[in-house]
Amino acid sequence: MNAPLMLQEPHGQQHHVNAYADNVLIEACGPILRPQDVAKRLLHSPPPPSAESIELPLHVLEHQMAGLWRLHVPTEAGIALTHSIDVLIRQGYVHRNPARATTWRRIYTQDSADEHGPVQLAACVVGLSGAGKTSALERALSLKPQVVVHEQFPHLKGPVRQLLWLKVDVPGSGKIVDLVESLARASDAALGTNYTVKVLSGRSRRGAAMAHEWLAQMACHFPGLIVLDELQNLFKIATKAARQRAERSADRPLLRIVDDEALKFILTLTNTSKIPFVGCGTPDGIAAFGTRMSTAQRLLTGGYHRIDPEPSSTSGFFRRRLLGCLSEYQWLPEKAQMTAELADQIYRLTAGVPRICVALWIFAQRRAIATKARCLSVEHLRHAAINDLGPLQPAVAALLSQEPDRLAQYEDLLPRGLG
Repeated sequence: MNAPLMLQEPHGQQHHVNAYADNVLIEACGPILRPQDVAKRLLHSPPPPSAESIELPLHVLEHQMAGLWRLHVPTEAGIALTHSIDVLIRQGYVHRNPARATTWRRIYTQDSADEHGPVQLAACVVGLSGAGKTSALERALSLKPQVVVHEQFPHLKGPVRQLLWLKVDVPGSGKIVDLVESLARASDAALGTNYTVKVLSGRSRRGAAMAHEWLAQMACHFPGLIVLDELQNLFKIATKAARQRAERSADRPLLRIVDDEALKFILTLTNTSKIPFVGCGTPDGIAAFGTRMSTAQRLLTGGYHRIDPEPSSTSGFFRRRLLGCLSEYQWLPEKAQMTAELADQIYRLTAGVPRICVALWIFAQRRAIATKARCLSVEHLRHAAINDLGPLQPAVAALLSQEPDRLAQYEDLLPRGLG
């Protein structure tokens, strides 16, 4: 959790957007960043190995290599997602300016009359497992403090804690009671509050009532954005055989909602509470929302962001940026050059999925060091793919083939509906 940012007074940021003027909630968002500044802030590179590292034993180097899991190289899609999140949060605060009486009337009476009419704001993030969608989301959120403490606040005495964003994973059960509990515990952890006890009092209460209670408690903390990751957990996945039958027939629905109340809660966030929302999930899970046009429309007002693996070993991001960064992390006496052959082999063994690329790079170097090699080679990469990452190779092969029948064997690979 980010440490709360303390604001004594609004810092006078000039937004050049009339609707953002004189709104302390928007002031807390900080300046609107240029795309090039966003890219610099999103990049996260762990310290590269020092010259002395090559003298260390493998069991120590393995700990150094593990830091590479934190590498994040922003893509154009990740930068666009960051911009969308910034727009969503600021626009979501336009109709909740605490300096206006209408804001407090809406909080206490649910009266929505306002010259700045509240709008439904939501965005969707979709990507294969390991493609970097969650990393892109978390890096985008990290550019803003999660909580801002206002020592002075319009129409209220004492400090006010503003919750700029809240991200939780949809529980595996897909049930609203578990989802609301996750949200309540996460918001308590961020704000230092104890609302969970009240929200969960009497577990026999219906999930919808628990959700309403949590939203009521959150009102005076002015949540700027609710992010639900692993959105596919809201749906029950059909068996592999059923998926394959559906691919060969005209039957479209492969997933069904686990708990209707959970879906209604998401719609309540955008429809009634007018809190901006971002949903993130795998292609099949996100596509399931597309079977209901009204739901799909609400998820797309703030943008639809595809986080895809790179299409080839020669694409600019894969060759120059991702592999360019990885090549800086070598724990061997001689540094391998990122040649076209090496890049092509990495692509063939990973299908361009960033998480698999990092894993391959780490395991290949472990192999090279264990065999007393002086430099990383293609053979080390192949050995790591076959032995350390063997269970992933059928899925990698399916991705490389782009054949629907092969992709259909994996529920999180084949884009459907919205994909």
